[in-house]
Amino acid sequence: MEELTWTRIALALAIMIAASVSDWRSRTASDAHWYILGIGGSILFGLQLFFDGVPWIYLVCLVLITLVFVDLLWDRPGIFEDGVNVPPLVLYVLTFLAFGYLSLEHFGEGRYWTMLTIPLLIAFFFVMYQLDVIKGGADAKALIALSLVFPVYPELAGLPLLELNDPAALTILPFPVLVLFNGAILTLLVPVGMLAVNLVRRDFRFPSMLFGTRMTIEDARKKHVWPMERVADGEVRSVLFPRSDDEADWDSLRQAGVDRPWVTPKVPFLIPLTLAVPFSLLMGNLLLYLMGA
Repeated sequence: MEELTWTRIALALAIMIAASVSDWRSRTASDAHWYILGIGGSILFGLQLFFDGVPWIYLVCLVLITLVFVDLLWDRPGIFEDGVNVPPLVLYVLTFLAFGYLSLEHFGEGRYWTMLTIPLLIAFFFVMYQLDVIKGGADAKALIALSLVFPVYPELAGLPLLELNDPAALTILPFPVLVLFNGAILTLLVPVGMLAVNLVRRDFRFPSMLFGTRMTIEDARKKHVWPMERVADGEVRSVLFPRSDDEADWDSLRQAGVDRPWVTPKVPFLIPLTLAVPFSLLMGNLLLYLMGA
């Protein structure tokens, strides 16, 4: 049903854009964005399952995994912290049993694999966050929510624009994982943008001009940026990749005679993730295309 697919896309873009704007302005994105995105996506998928006339257990599994998603966002005591936290324990046991019953009764059916994709994606992104592969909590929550919005690859007529030799290869990666990969690829465009800005401004210093721009200290104090210059042993030294836990010492730079230091913007990964949603729809799996699949 193409109408539901377009509704999913509109929901994902609206919420992701709103969250990205919030993250850019304040470096925070409210969990309300992810509640709306995940629960909204679950409702849309539930409608699709209902219209397809699937057995009742599919809808039960969807409701339970949606509640698990809500529980992951909810800041609560651990299940075995200070005794036994019964409600979440019951929830996870029921979810396990429901998916076990689904596997016993409907293993191998087309919708079975789609339903199983949701908990597998949620677990995948949760582990990636715990291993610090996905750095930001908002990024992980966005990808987990997208797992409920796009449990199936959003196929639309004429898309993607890049054709693969084997069209089935497009669906090798679940769509939320493709968004993650393409988001990482889109971050590579940041040096191109930095280079263009510096060429226009005639600020030339290689390779700093690929990763940042020059800015007055007064402006830098007001912006979400990291300094690419440090004062060490009385000398000003360049740092191409400042660590996120480093504190900016603007006063030391001023005392060293630096009025317009090189800085690099703190670009939230949520922004390339947001751009990766329409990019993935339009271009598909860019990596497989480049590999000639």
